[in-house]
Amino acid sequence: MARRLTLLQLLDQLSPTVRDAFIESILNVRGDTQLAALESAIRNGDVDGALRVLALGPEYFAPLDRAMRSAYEAGGDLAMASLMADASRQGAQVTGRFSERNLRAERYLEQRAAALVVEITESIRDAARDTITAAARAQTSPRTTALDLIGRINRATGRREGGIIGLTQQQAGWARAAFAELTSGDPTLMRSYLSRSGTTRDRRFDRMVATAIREGRAVPRADATRITRAYRNGLLRSRGETIARTELLGSLHAAQDEGIQQMIDRGDIGANAVKRDWDSAEDSATRDSHRAMDGQQRGANEPFTTGAGFQMLYPGDSSLGAPGSEIINCRCVVRLDVDFLSALE
Repeated sequence: MARRLTLLQLLDQLSPTVRDAFIESILNVRGDTQLAALESAIRNGDVDGALRVLALGPEYFAPLDRAMRSAYEAGGDLAMASLMADASRQGAQVTGRFSERNLRAERYLEQRAAALVVEITESIRDAARDTITAAARAQTSPRTTALDLIGRINRATGRREGGIIGLTQQQAGWARAAFAELTSGDPTLMRSYLSRSGTTRDRRFDRMVATAIREGRAVPRADATRITRAYRNGLLRSRGETIARTELLGSLHAAQDEGIQQMIDRGDIGANAVKRDWDSAEDSATRDSHRAMDGQQRGANEPFTTGAGFQMLYPGDSSLGAPGSEIINCRCVVRLDVDFLSALE
């Protein structure tokens, strides 16, 4: 199990960097979106025009792309070091290093980066569209709606915080519901806010909300706006963490597979010398479809089959059509068993 722990430890080590790169990318999008143009489009009822104003070019996600490339290289280096150690234990001498400049590796990185940017930008547009539509129904001013989308400038940092941009459609809905709960004056609804996740809710405001409940009044709108803004910041961080762990798991395993393939290309081993075992996390959070896969064995480049019938080359892989329900926050790993002596024979 040592290799499993090493891979997951690397994931833990890299996750904060990828999360922060995602948040930096989103802050760049918010910072370069022109507030006046966004407000004008919203005032004119031009939802599509408002979406076009958002600065969502792929160049804004360069920090995330760099972090993922660096993680992929680290995963490849880890895989090669583990394989070299296995070869040495078997009495074989294998040399070589992982090459992230390999054309196959470059193609994987380019395709995955493009797919990730498309996924993020589409979710941003969906959340923004819902927010603009809901604000129009509530007769919220265009200025307030625009600021809710891109956030207000934090005078200490000079950057926009507390915006919807960067959240999923579902998270944006949670933020709208939180504001409605706080301003409802209904003790039951206000307690619903206090039951929201402590990892996304800013607990520094809990006493203020509890006092309002005890006194039988709503939270003042100005305070509710501040509380909701902090809640959106927590949701953005949560989304960054989910993206980091999900994307990293797939990327590290892709690098592992690429390292094996590079050794096959060099003639260090034959493809038939590679055995790959799916190792489920085996705890209460493990998906039933993945629990059923524990111990499933495949050769090099052969896909695994989940309990739900989807095919995956490794945990976190969506290239063969596995949906998000099989991928998001997965913690399974693939263990390698390579017979290096067969190459010598």
